[in-house]
Amino acid sequence: MPEKRILNVGCGEDTYGTSFVDLYPSRPEVKKCDIENERLPFKDGTFDEVYAAFVIEHMKSPHKALKEMVRVLKKGGRLVIKTDNAGYWLFHNANSKKKLHYGGYEKLGAHGKKDIHYALFTTEHLKNHLKAVGLSIKKVEYFTQYEGMSKLIYMISWVLSKTRFHYMSHGNILIVGEKP
Repeated sequence: MPEKRILNVGCGEDTYGTSFVDLYPSRPEVKKCDIENERLPFKDGTFDEVYAAFVIEHMKSPHKALKEMVRVLKKGGRLVIKTDNAGYWLFHNANSKKKLHYGGYEKLGAHGKKDIHYALFTTEHLKNHLKAVGLSIKKVEYFTQYEGMSKLIYMISWVLSKTRFHYMSHGNILIVGEKP
């Protein structure tokens, strides 16, 4: 059985996948590509999976980039996107030390002032984007990377996850779309 081909778009230091593209290549096997303004350097239908973790929020116009990701997917291939959750309660808490989406996050990124967020997404926004590029939605999950999080924040998030406000409980969204 042939190896599953996985393209990691905007990979940074991440080694998940079999092929890699990034605006700022960090190692020799990563191809330089500005996915918002260039075609991906691969033929149509090359990959079983395209993976983009914490990339879409940095795009001015994600639709063109999403179309490119779908172009290089095989039929039945999956697009996996991870991004910040616009509904996360902590992003809206005025007393939070993590006011990343109200400015200041660009000081934390590896690329300084070039590390700009243009949008935050809810699950409905992501579903709309994926449907607009012809994908069917296969999976939506909320998750949070809890390293360094206080027990109080963890507990508030856990309580919210058990209520009708579950969409506010986690800082991140994973969505998977499939190419028919």
